[in-house]
Amino acid sequence: MCRTKVIQTVEQLCSLGWLQKVNRRDENGKKTNAYRVTVWHECRVPSPQQPSIEPTSVSATSTPDELGWSTTQTKGGSPDELEVKQTKLKQKTKKGAYTKDFEFFWNMYQSMHAEKSISQSKKPAFTEWQKLDKKTKEKLPECLEADIKARIKKFRNDEWCPMFPDCHRWISKGQYEQFLELRKPENQSKLRPWLKNKTNEQPF
Repeated sequence: MCRTKVIQTVEQLCSLGWLQKVNRRDENGKKTNAYRVTVWHECRVPSPQQPSIEPTSVSATSTPDELGWSTTQTKGGSPDELEVKQTKLKQKTKKGAYTKDFEFFWNMYQSMHAEKSISQSKKPAFTEWQKLDKKTKEKLPECLEADIKARIKKFRNDEWCPMFPDCHRWISKGQYEQFLELRKPENQSKLRPWLKNKTNEQPF
């Protein structure tokens, strides 16, 4: 954690009553703070005994052995082990990052002007997205547009039209499948069928 995050976390623990803040002065007369853990019963461990001598320094990241006292060893193992754990955590976070094509579809689903479920879960939607093949992923935005148009048409005809479900349910239930075979623009000539097999040497 960064210094600001640690300070905010300690303040929250104090406001919840999990830590007790103790004001004191060090050997040079400088004001410092000590923190006592007040929820040892929640940890299911015996409460440490308070020492007779007030400690001279307490680290917020140290492991408390006695009430009001702490050791200098950082909790979590050696620095090498901590660095390895942090590296694995970064790799795991990078692996779970969302792809650009999914982000495009997700933003499209969330910003559409249609009645949809309030509950929208991005992580399950990405899980269902990953199960699709590449061609289906490419067509999914077009399928969504076609589904929106179909529902608008029903609405204009006073027909009952259900709301869009959560994004991951729309994918997992296969509500896009009926729109997969979208009509493509007809670029071929309608003059004569034999023009389909026309060679480049033929002028017309």
